[in-house]
Amino acid sequence: MKIKKATLILLMLSLLLSITLTPCTASADSENKAQSYLDSLTEKMPLNGVVYVTKDGEVLCEYANGMANTKEGKKITTDTMFPIGSNSKQFCAAAVLILKEQGKISVDEKISKYFPEYEKAADVTVKNLLTNRSGIRNFQEGIMFEEYALSTEATEAENQEKILNWIYSKELTFKPDSRYEYSNTNFFLLSLIVEQVSGQSYTDFVKENILAPLKMTNSGFYEELYNHPDLAEHKGNPSDNIDPDFKGYAQGAGDLVSNAKDMDIWMTSLREHTILSEESINEMTTNYSLNAGYGYGIGILSDGTLTHNGTATTYINVTSTNFNNKLNVFVISNNIKYEESTVLDFADKLVKTFQLINGDVNGDKKITIKDTTLIQKYCAKFFTLSEAEMLTADVNKDSKANIKDATAIQKHLAKIETNLPIGELIY
Repeated sequence: MKIKKATLILLMLSLLLSITLTPCTASADSENKAQSYLDSLTEKMPLNGVVYVTKDGEVLCEYANGMANTKEGKKITTDTMFPIGSNSKQFCAAAVLILKEQGKISVDEKISKYFPEYEKAADVTVKNLLTNRSGIRNFQEGIMFEEYALSTEATEAENQEKILNWIYSKELTFKPDSRYEYSNTNFFLLSLIVEQVSGQSYTDFVKENILAPLKMTNSGFYEELYNHPDLAEHKGNPSDNIDPDFKGYAQGAGDLVSNAKDMDIWMTSLREHTILSEESINEMTTNYSLNAGYGYGIGILSDGTLTHNGTATTYINVTSTNFNNKLNVFVISNNIKYEESTVLDFADKLVKTFQLINGDVNGDKKITIKDTTLIQKYCAKFFTLSEAEMLTADVNKDSKANIKDATAIQKHLAKIETNLPIGELIY
């Protein structure tokens, strides 16, 4: 991060919010305002888990709190491993795209090629699965309503056969590709397709083609790692059984374990096309459901930010990455009972606040009225200005801090502190 850009944000937020938030700089003596901001949030809302934020490969701020293992007195750190739930879907989508790049699969293929018994879904394509536009019901409904019973003594293949039989028996909820509806079944089926096409187990394929090349050495699969000494304990009742009794149940949809640093590697790899080509990343991150904002296994916000949250028993997490400002945010807790809203709120605040570090909030490489509008909207949501603070930012002398003031401030700072061109302005 250039010193000019840090100065821009320091000045801008001092005028608008009297909040002096800047990123880390190379100077050992410089105060880490981003860390201070995170500390202020965690002081108000203590989190039993980890927060990890990087920008362009540099740690912007981090936080770890709570116990990873109460019996052993082991504390949570940024190295602690957690199940990541539905953030596993990104990896399943990537596995399919790796096979596509190898010329072994087409996303336009009908899944009847892989599941000929599934006559009710004869028109569903691989792409429909990837985008949650298949109309296939969530197989977890079946176990919730005891429509089928998995066995703790059964093999992975036996449990998955029961799940498949339940899926095959249900009608689609809508015509394929007519709308979006989130369903874990889509990624469960995709993982089985990966096995058929690759000739490997799904776990071996992901480890060999994604985790190992990226050197994600603190990541793996819950069924293999649930007794790992670095895995954070769950915070449910002692009687809650979260051991992987039902083998194969979460495959493709919510089966991975990782930690903050490995998830940062993963999010960066998407931006830098480390595992997948630029063409595949563009395909993966295209919004195929405008109302829902969803690509292949990942959510897409209006500003291009890629995000997803995941839960697994008592664990909850959020990932967020933006290719334009190179900002990665990972927030996770092992206590969903108390901290679900906190985790989501943390992620929202951190992403929106640290986007201001660029000034160019909407990522069009210009400081424009759109940027100032987004800044003002954000500030209005989270902060209340005193009269003195409003007068400090009252550039146009109307005794209010408004969009005209923000635009004038941006114009001035853009001229003296950045090389970005100035776009449309209001006067």
